Amino acid sequence: MQSKPKKYFWQNPIGGIGEFSLEERIFNTMCIFAFFAMLIEAPYNYFAKLDVLAWLCCACMVFIVGLYYLSRIKRKSSLAITLFCIASNLTFIYCYFYNSGILGPNILLFALSFFYIIAIIPKAQYKFWVPVNMLVVLSVLAVEYHWPQLAPELYLNSLLKTIDFAVTYIIAVILIFLSIAYMRKNYEYERLSVEQRNREIEAQKDEILLQKAKLEHLNQEKDRLLSIVAHDVRMPLSSIQGYLEILTTIGLDEEEKQVIKGQLLKITRDSSEMLLNLLSWSKTQLKGSQVTLKAMDVNEALQGWLRVEHAIALRKGIRLRMLTAGQLYVMADHDMLQLVIRNLVSNALKFTPEGGEVVISTRYRDNMGLIIISDNGIGITPEKQERLFQLHASPTYGTNNEKGIGLGLLLCKEFTEKQQGNIWFETEINKGSVFYVSLKLELI
Repeated sequence: MQSKPKKYFWQNPIGGIGEFSLEERIFNTMCIFAFFAMLIEAPYNYFAKLDVLAWLCCACMVFIVGLYYLSRIKRKSSLAITLFCIASNLTFIYCYFYNSGILGPNILLFALSFFYIIAIIPKAQYKFWVPVNMLVVLSVLAVEYHWPQLAPELYLNSLLKTIDFAVTYIIAVILIFLSIAYMRKNYEYERLSVEQRNREIEAQKDEILLQKAKLEHLNQEKDRLLSIVAHDVRMPLSSIQGYLEILTTIGLDEEEKQVIKGQLLKITRDSSEMLLNLLSWSKTQLKGSQVTLKAMDVNEALQGWLRVEHAIALRKGIRLRMLTAGQLYVMADHDMLQLVIRNLVSNALKFTPEGGEVVISTRYRDNMGLIIISDNGIGITPEKQERLFQLHASPTYGTNNEKGIGLGLLLCKEFTEKQQGNIWFETEINKGSVFYVSLKLELI
């Protein structure tokens, strides 16, 4: 993962929103505004014959650059803000007595600096700097009242005084406007950010609640599944034990023995299929399945996979046909695809009555290899269609009472998707169902 390119301070002079606090950004902005304000005041004071104030403005420019360096570059904002608060009070006291006292614009400038102070200092420091500000202002006013000679008027005429007040007012208003506009902009940004975070939190909360509900449902289905499995394993074993006891203790003719053997085979086959699906599903839930995709000829594989299903179809009186021609190479996991096909064919046989037909065919479609299992059985009801590929532990019975636990199709879907394929179906009540499995063709 590539890191973001480093930005230099001149590319973002006030600091990034995620990196600097609002107070730090306001202080950095104030330093920039104050620097340009002093840049304007210095030549004005010089031409107004206020040489000391002109040089003081130049010194303030250097001092402001130092504060900006401490805050923006060295990230020592607390120190820079403290130095600013101290310097602003000392500078006000000096300028007040140097430049005409109460008859000059110094009170206005000090109010401006105080505005900046309360905007950048932590709230905990209000109880210190607010009283200090009031004490300084009241103190210089009291000193001038008792010793007016300490604050001589320096203006040569009323015009210069009027211009000085006008310039000071314009600078103060511009700085206050820019500062408040910036703070409002940042407040709006922070507000929108908080609202966005709240929306994201609400969305995450809804997603978590949805996942919780799904997990609770899955846990209930798992508990129900285990209950069904426990019952369905115990019952076949009891039946097998009962049949074997009959065979060993009671004299039966050959026809009765064949019937019992047929029942034992049916029970054993159903139990074996159920346990195979359960073990496969349990493996995927506990540690996932390792998928090994290799090119394989589906038509050739089907011949070997469906020998057992051919025998089942024959005993049930169902015609099982394969319509394949040539070779069809797809990318698949041999064991996974075998389980998928055998489950689909087993289901087709289970829900097709005697005299019916199940057809397995293969073909090419849109650069995919397609395996189709169709039957003319009882079809699938609409309420079952909605949950066909989901975990819903409930006993299912075929046309000859063949029993399942509703796990086979879930495995078919999971295993098909793990092989980067798709599975879907079409069905009509009392006319049959068609299941499609599509897989990628062999890579050339």
